[in-house]
Amino acid sequence: MTEVLFTLGVMLAVVLNGALLLTLKFPELRIWPPPAAKTWQSYLFWPAFRGLNVLCFATAIADFRANYLGLPLTIRFAALAFLAASLSLFIYAFRVLGRDNSYCARDGLVARGIYRWSRNPQNAMLMLVYGSLAVAVDSGPAYLLCAAMMSAYALMVLAEEPWLREVYGESYRSYCRRVPRFFNWRRAVLTLRADLQRLTRATLSLAPVVTLADCEMLVCVSACI
Repeated sequence: MTEVLFTLGVMLAVVLNGALLLTLKFPELRIWPPPAAKTWQSYLFWPAFRGLNVLCFATAIADFRANYLGLPLTIRFAALAFLAASLSLFIYAFRVLGRDNSYCARDGLVARGIYRWSRNPQNAMLMLVYGSLAVAVDSGPAYLLCAAMMSAYALMVLAEEPWLREVYGESYRSYCRRVPRFFNWRRAVLTLRADLQRLTRATLSLAPVVTLADCEMLVCVSACI
């Protein structure tokens, strides 16, 4: 069963990543975002993308006893916990951006919440999800398929940027200058340090220390660390 799932996954990975690379080379093809529903780009992208997502998990489940690298259980369980945390942050980012915008609708540029820290937190978190999945199951086929899925998410970001510049113009260019593509490590560290100092002062003065802004800041920082 693992061999069948892995073979199907490899086929879809070649199609998906190859199509995304062609999009970067020939923007007029634009596999992602598809120009419209029921176009050949849409019929090519969505089955390959969704199929590879499913096959990564199916292969991991089918081959979870492989113990390919002999990783200790502590590391594998830690990877599973990291997967759950990354998935939670992905869901948070999805809700901030909204379902339609997540699928490349033109509902306005979002630069609030976690999007103040990363231009692509959903893709970044899903890349961590698949990296964690591969480590958690320690399966050779899962390592390869998850690496292909992570590559696809990275290529989707690069393919999407020209479209975003075209749709949102200078506002998106300005946003790109302020916020990095994936992780804003320096800003995360500086902001966390400043906020911890502020919370410490508030605690010492017996003032209320937990606010909605504090919770949002900690969520955003955790996505960047």
